[in-house]
Amino acid sequence: MKKSLLTIVGLLITLMAFAKVGNESDPKYGRGAVPEDENGNVYFTTAVKIPDNMSEDVCYNILLNWAKGRFALPYANAGRILNEDATTRRFIFHVDQMIVFKSTSFVADESKIAYNFSVAVKNGEFTMTMTDIKYRYEEGRETGGKSFTAEDWITDSEAFNRKGTKFLKSTGKFRIKTIDLKDLLFQKATDAVAGNF
Repeated sequence: MKKSLLTIVGLLITLMAFAKVGNESDPKYGRGAVPEDENGNVYFTTAVKIPDNMSEDVCYNILLNWAKGRFALPYANAGRILNEDATTRRFIFHVDQMIVFKSTSFVADESKIAYNFSVAVKNGEFTMTMTDIKYRYEEGRETGGKSFTAEDWITDSEAFNRKGTKFLKSTGKFRIKTIDLKDLLFQKATDAVAGNF
């Protein structure tokens, strides 16, 4: 009994260690996964072809309605339209929400994240962009917590150790959760256009 229990514990430790190392080597999170523009600003963007039988106006309205629902409670603490232009088929939302790193009955490790989510529909495709990413970590603490930008926290130069082989404990988790959030938003918007809510 003791032998099998030790074997199980050993396997769990090995799996946890492998999962942790896998994040740095996973191309989804690895070096180059957080793009920067020529000014060093972090941005995520992707373009998706509109279905053949759909007009750009219909696509724009689907995405706008999806965003209005997505960036309302309970998904976001606050979401507001910064710009909406049906003529050019473009909108921008500013969003405040939580990202959770770890949550148990004893510990909640989480951060507020604020970002702009924009959509432009033209030339038979829609382009989604996530920019102006900022974090407010441990706001409830007596020290007042910390505030920082994506540029100062999740880029290749900030998220990895000097050798570039491992995530730093303080910044790597922000990089992973930000990329996961970006992927979720881009996928949910694409699903809305395809009719796969």
